[in-house]
Amino acid sequence: MCPSTPRLSWAKALLIAIAVAGSPAAAVSPAETVLSAVNSARAKAGCQPLRLNARLTAAANAHAAAMAEQNFFGHAGKDGSRFASRIKRQGYSYRSAAENIAAGQRTALQAVQGWLKSAGHRRNMLNCRMTETGIAVVYQADDRPIRGNSAPLRYYWVQVFAAPG
Repeated sequence: MCPSTPRLSWAKALLIAIAVAGSPAAAVSPAETVLSAVNSARAKAGCQPLRLNARLTAAANAHAAAMAEQNFFGHAGKDGSRFASRIKRQGYSYRSAAENIAAGQRTALQAVQGWLKSAGHRRNMLNCRMTETGIAVVYQADDRPIRGNSAPLRYYWVQVFAAPG
């Protein structure tokens, strides 16, 4: 060791290791987790992996935020919008498109597992014609229960699928 190089104590080295391991660069986002799990299911079904698309992600995020902020859960927005219009609003042109939504699941894997158990959502995920996706989750800490629920949902998940046109 060079005499001018400061020596780290084991405690400082441990703190640095913890800081690096816990840094945002080392963390995997919920969207990356969804993408990985969906692409794993697609591979087993013989489909090519989906690629993230920024415009589809913006459409997914807009709908997840609307559900969280306006306290509803559904494919139709309170403004009457459907996923097709939300995708077009972002300037994305497509041949075919679909949307999965979920609410209340705390983790990305719980959301994906729920979608895989639903025939319609599973069909969207495993549609080999779809090549691009947008994924969003919005957490609403001060969420209120929506009609029919005794507890707030807090987590709103949206995944949009498309084949560019």
